[in-house]
Amino acid sequence: MRRVCLTLLVRIHMRRNLTIVVALGIALLATRLNAADLSASATRDATRLADCMKAFDAACTTSLTYTKILEQYGISREQLDKGLVDMYQKMKSIGARYLRLDLAAPWPPFVARGKTYIFIPYDAVLVAPGQDTSSKAFFIGVLDESRASWKFMDGQKVTDDNIGMMIPGYSGAKLPTVSIIQSVPH
Repeated sequence: MRRVCLTLLVRIHMRRNLTIVVALGIALLATRLNAADLSASATRDATRLADCMKAFDAACTTSLTYTKILEQYGISREQLDKGLVDMYQKMKSIGARYLRLDLAAPWPPFVARGKTYIFIPYDAVLVAPGQDTSSKAFFIGVLDESRASWKFMDGQKVTDDNIGMMIPGYSGAKLPTVSIIQSVPH
């Protein structure tokens, strides 16, 4: 009798452990799928942003730009929009164009103070009369509250010292590489 009870207890314990292992496996798979889904949607939206930028389409670019941080520092959305329209008009008028604006694979999404973020590195070459600019930087994606789309900030001027202004509560992990090289064309 004692042996039967012990056998039953072992079986129950094994089933409970198996249930826990299966539940943990499902949770881990769901987390990986969620991260993959977030990365895919961020890449989709960043690709659209890159296309808008290459076309110097200010309305399209601003629709994908995260401005809440700058607005907190007193720069209105209207000022930002007007500044981008003016800059794109000037770039078009001088014949500037992107030779390349290529996205790299996104870094894993992360959460800081309740918001979901992602880094998407890029390589760009912008040519204009008298000056070519090659840049290696990254977009900082911010998932909107509905979790349906991403808005972006450019990380060209983001450093270890100021990342906390862009991403409050950032953990201090390594940032993607940034380099900007301006040259006079031959």
